[in-house]
Amino acid sequence: MAGKSKIPMWRKLASGVAAATVIGAGSVGVYKNLPFFIGEKVVRVIDGDTFILENNQSIKLMGVNAPEPKHCYGQQSTKFLKDLILGKRVFLREPVTDQYRRIVALVYLDRKLVNEMVVRQGYGLFTRSAESATKDMQLANSYARDNSLGIFSPDCYQFTPPDPKCAIKGNLDRDKKTWVYIRPDCTYYDVAAVELFNGERWFCSESDAKKAGFTKFSYCK
Repeated sequence: MAGKSKIPMWRKLASGVAAATVIGAGSVGVYKNLPFFIGEKVVRVIDGDTFILENNQSIKLMGVNAPEPKHCYGQQSTKFLKDLILGKRVFLREPVTDQYRRIVALVYLDRKLVNEMVVRQGYGLFTRSAESATKDMQLANSYARDNSLGIFSPDCYQFTPPDPKCAIKGNLDRDKKTWVYIRPDCTYYDVAAVELFNGERWFCSESDAKKAGFTKFSYCK
């Protein structure tokens, strides 16, 4: 869970390429020492962080968690990636395979890192590690958050309930991978954000939260 201060922690395509360098601080870098490679054509975009290549291989942007189309800013995120890469050829670096048999990789278009572009403009959340691009991705995520872009806009990232009568926060405990609810009288309530882009939500009562499968936050009495 994100907040304004520290809170508990609950909250086979290409390889062997030399590490890239970034030119131009404060904006998306151009990775100039990437080798020439014709790349793989993108034929379908699933959502803001996943797409399909011409060989029917599913690709996931490494270090990026974009909102599902049904969640806040999900449709905008999907459209952004579609407009950016659909029908074009992309170059993959540092690929690995995940549990869903997708290739997870750093994806480049015209020597620019797509993963970074998605995060910097607020179309996806940076998630912990992106191998050699981790630092750039962290900076991109901070830029989007500091400027309230996309998923970090007040429409999707909220501390105050739109309806004062529905002030119970429904959040994802990322460490335990469970959904919890937090009443206004609970510890850490004020610093806990409701990330609507991540499927988090507001509740009007504890019974509503429990019916939706949320359990009481351990810091609540």
